Amino acid sequence: MSRIKVTWRKRETDENLVEAIAKELGISKLMSKILVARGQNLPEKAYKFINPKIEHAEKPFIFPDMKKAASRFAEAILKKEPIAIFSDADADGISAAAIIHNFLTDCGFPKEKIITRVPSRDKEGYGLSNEFVQESHKKGAKIIITADCGIRNHFEISYAKSLGIDVIVCDHHHMDYSIPSDAYAILHPKTIQEENSLSFLSGAGVAFELLAGTRVYLTKYGIETRRPRNYLDILSIGTIGDMVPLIGDNRIFVKYGVEILSQRTGNLGLRSLIEKANLKEVYTYDLQMKIIPRINSSGRAGKPEVSFYLLTESNPQRVSEISEEIEAANTWRKEKVQAIIEEIELLGLADDDEKYSIVAYGEDWPEGVLGLVAARILEKKGKPTCIVSIRGNEARGSIRSPEFLNIVGVLEKLSPLLRKYGGHAQAAGISLDSSKIQEFEKLFEIEVRKNIQNIREIILEYDDILSLDQIRNETLKELLKLEPFGEGNPFPSFLIDCDIVESKIVGDNHLKLYARTKDDKVSIIAFGYARKIQPFTGKAKIIAKLRPSHIEEIEFEAIDFI
Repeated sequence: MSRIKVTWRKRETDENLVEAIAKELGISKLMSKILVARGQNLPEKAYKFINPKIEHAEKPFIFPDMKKAASRFAEAILKKEPIAIFSDADADGISAAAIIHNFLTDCGFPKEKIITRVPSRDKEGYGLSNEFVQESHKKGAKIIITADCGIRNHFEISYAKSLGIDVIVCDHHHMDYSIPSDAYAILHPKTIQEENSLSFLSGAGVAFELLAGTRVYLTKYGIETRRPRNYLDILSIGTIGDMVPLIGDNRIFVKYGVEILSQRTGNLGLRSLIEKANLKEVYTYDLQMKIIPRINSSGRAGKPEVSFYLLTESNPQRVSEISEEIEAANTWRKEKVQAIIEEIELLGLADDDEKYSIVAYGEDWPEGVLGLVAARILEKKGKPTCIVSIRGNEARGSIRSPEFLNIVGVLEKLSPLLRKYGGHAQAAGISLDSSKIQEFEKLFEIEVRKNIQNIREIILEYDDILSLDQIRNETLKELLKLEPFGEGNPFPSFLIDCDIVESKIVGDNHLKLYARTKDDKVSIIAFGYARKIQPFTGKAKIIAKLRPSHIEEIEFEAIDFI
């Protein structure tokens, strides 16, 4: 792995186009350059990117099955039929279920007729279950809505249909060989044939579109409902939490959702978490780092329904009690992650420098935190990392991989050894017989090595070169208009030529630097660098990304020192 050379270069842009857009929109050349680099290569596109409006969002009926889904959902609401909701257990699935539930109760629908299941991954696995179908049938439900799942549940949906239950699938995950033919309606971005701005919706985003479509039918019947935009704060949690690209309608939804959270006017549960996290300003970065881990913590502790209750509760006293429970789960999450990492370090399970990969396993490690452990070790070691928990005859693991390796491609080669596997290019999960772990470790290393050993150089790009002592703070603050930042719209990154006037160690292992600007100075935080670099002053060249800080200013986060 150490033989791989990392080379940084400036991202190429059309200078004439940059100049033209800067002049047309009255923005800085730096701002224009970043917009062009993100594909906003026409003045009108760039303007809409900076100023996303809810009016620009796509209409829900672009989904082929929306008329069927929305009319059936509206019918169930009007007739007060028991309605079942089954979701995934992460922030996206919980958010999807919560906005459907809140929409129903805001319509005056009886709470006792809403049947909800947020399953524990450890106990119930992923996807709609026959057990929930049976429960829904016994309670008189004639309709099940899946939230952030269902697209691969062919058998379970067929079973529901045989019991006279209509299943509306709201999902965005990878499809099987075909869509479930027995579903009453399927809402999935891939079912939309033409190119559109809904292509990258999260599961919560798809559920939101169902509400928007259903509201049209309810309005025709004279039923007053809250506008779906009132749920954009919850939707933003699901969208950011699932790391879908913040472009198209996702960008619009998150922009408005973050504004609601910033104004402290939205969901009571989210407001309580913001208070717990002591956030003065709310940015996407804060949601990603402080709020979404709290939402996910209950699921990692095996009780994902707790976060669902937080997002659907209207009693302030009860919200306070639930948020305390989530804080406890979040503390538990941090402690378990640290305990597993310390065990791995103590046993030297990640210390073989000759290996291209890391596979570490232990008895009864909580499955909900395995991905977090893998991500931490990947960050430290730079190698594809698989963390496995052994429980009896079955072992389950989470894998995290560097950007230059598609880990699902590796797992495809090892599929005969696995019970199950799936995920994305850089994050995946596996299940296998406990007796096969050592064989998996050996073959995983062989396959990873085969994919990596011929890589000699990785080319990484930054947006521009900045001489900090020549630039004004207002120019940097202008870049915050590019919020919301996230997948598909990363924080602007620069090669910073700077004069460090102060530096110190903060926390356990971080370096805080202060660089001179034309106006004053700006901070640069270098996470994990205190053991590599001593505090210093003087000239420096640093690859860093811009981000809002918790003190209502901006700062840079160091990526590399040149």
